[in-house]
Amino acid sequence: MKHLSHNNETYISHLTFASKVGLTLMFRGIIFLLHAIFPICKIPKRWNLENTSSKLHKWHEYTTKRKNK
Repeated sequence: MKHLSHNNETYISHLTFASKVGLTLMFRGIIFLLHAIFPICKIPKRWNLENTSSKLHKWHEYTTKRKNK
C-alpha cells in the first residue's frame, strides 16, 4: 500500500484511474492492430496516434500534480 500513499490515492481512485488508462490503451491498441491488418481502414481522429499521445500527456500531468499535493 506504499504505492497508494506515495501517489496520494485511495484504493478506489487508483483502481478507477489505472483501469481507465489500461482499458483505453487496450482499445486503442486494437484499433491500431485492425489498421495494421486492414490499412484501407482509417484510424478515427479521436483515437489516432496524436490524440493518444495527448491523452497520455494529460494523464502524466494529472499523476504529477496528484503526487505533489
